[in-house]
Amino acid sequence: MISSLALSLFLAGAGSPAGIKWERQFDEALKKAKAARKPVIVNFWAEWCGWCRRLDRTTYADPVVARIAEDFVAVRVNTEGSKKEVAVALHYDVSSLPTVVFLTPAGRQLSRVNGFQGPGEFPHTLSRVLQEAQKVMAWEAALEENPKDAATLASLGIHLFDQEFYDEGGDLLERARWADAEQPVANRRKIRLLLAMLQNNRHHYAEAETLLKEALAFRPPGEDGAKLLFVLGRTYVAWGRAADARVTLQQIINDYAQNPLAQKARDTLVALDHTK
Repeated sequence: MISSLALSLFLAGAGSPAGIKWERQFDEALKKAKAARKPVIVNFWAEWCGWCRRLDRTTYADPVVARIAEDFVAVRVNTEGSKKEVAVALHYDVSSLPTVVFLTPAGRQLSRVNGFQGPGEFPHTLSRVLQEAQKVMAWEAALEENPKDAATLASLGIHLFDQEFYDEGGDLLERARWADAEQPVANRRKIRLLLAMLQNNRHHYAEAETLLKEALAFRPPGEDGAKLLFVLGRTYVAWGRAADARVTLQQIINDYAQNPLAQKARDTLVALDHTK
């Protein structure tokens, strides 16, 4: 007699194709995704990749995976194939295989899996990505309707920042900065904090200082005050302005004594004293 679990799995796979149906051209996959309003699965692979072949034999051939994957447009990209394929792999920073990247139809990264996932885990990943896709694709649609929507610009910018697409995320956050006068103060501070962190990474310390002071000037002050001051203090340290760093870090100790960053401020002050 067939067990109830076996029957459920059989019914879940009933009517599904034998494995995922793959597109072969990346640009064509994005076009189909846009027309169907579906997110995209990009399977990066190479001939020498044994784990990629294992994905094909197991995970991608699984009927439950194939059924859920019907809510995506799926495409294969050979990291050692055509110039176009190599460029796509470079754009999404594929440095190991297998790598699976999930995108919106506009090509913005939703999530990624670096390494092998079996058919037991991958359906959960697909379901999670579908939920994220609904949110991010809604932001993209809202931005098409109103390119100056500060809340949408910020939400999409923060998402891309979290996905480590700092250039595009920073561009969106900068646009949000100039359009967010009506947004909650906490959101305005967060936008400027992230932009300041980007500027610090680029060694643009004056721009970072301007952003952080702008955020600190918003009223009423918030719980993020210690973090803003700490980043400002570290900006001064990297900039070589030790005196300004000491004043800023001491302010954290004075005003936010119970905040964990107060101890980090003390440690940084000690390190500054040792570099005299």
